[in-house]
Amino acid sequence: MKKSKTINNELNPIWNEHFEFVVEDPLTQHLVIKIYDDEGLQAAELIGCAHVRLNELEPGKVKDVWLKLVKDLEIQRDQKNRGQVHLELLYCPYGTTNGFSNPFADNVQLTSLEKVLKSGAEAAQNGGEINRRKDVIVRGVLSVTVISAEDLAPTDLMGKADPYVVVTMKKTETKNKTRVVPESLNPVWNQTFDFVVEDGLHDMLILELWDHDTFGKDYMGRCILTLTRVLMEGEYKEIFELDGAKSGKLNLHLKWAPQPLYRDS
Repeated sequence: MKKSKTINNELNPIWNEHFEFVVEDPLTQHLVIKIYDDEGLQAAELIGCAHVRLNELEPGKVKDVWLKLVKDLEIQRDQKNRGQVHLELLYCPYGTTNGFSNPFADNVQLTSLEKVLKSGAEAAQNGGEINRRKDVIVRGVLSVTVISAEDLAPTDLMGKADPYVVVTMKKTETKNKTRVVPESLNPVWNQTFDFVVEDGLHDMLILELWDHDTFGKDYMGRCILTLTRVLMEGEYKEIFELDGAKSGKLNLHLKWAPQPLYRDS
């Protein structure tokens, strides 16, 4: 069992926490997720739960899922809306030889600079072992192409919208914005933005869709992505459902250019 940190006074929390479990039998085991409300001095109250069967995971492939929360996993008569939980899952079997690697593994190569910093940290701890996984910093340039959106929910009385996308890297809060496409529920942007990423394993990409209005702007939904998949695959295209929207999908192309690794002479 693993436990996340508590986020106070928030109905749309973002944890971005990574946990690892040893799997004994992927054909029969499953992962159970329980969301609690921290009541302080009182016992925490269960908000809802969900589960994932491990036999649904393809080895070496990142699976991005939204799971509906229910009151009880055994009794399926719960119709109350308890929210959803957003997971990124990666199953890495032992002894595989098909070329994929776990980017969180402790044998990820370090650049020369990182090796110096790591050895310095170890010396500071009197030679004690240090968890390399937390010290590995994956640097590079992330190229995000916002291709298009489809089936957006209308925001004005005429049944239209004037959508644009704000693209943000969470750690640095670096932002870019697409142009506004007037009167369209199926806009096409085909705009590419490059971000310098200092810590790819622990950063997040947030894409928020907005409707441009003369007197303000209306929120139309968002997508939240870690960089795990693009770090593993180097490049991919995907259509993502918009979270927090009645309808709509966002079509993206992500590409990763890693910082070169320097060999010790």
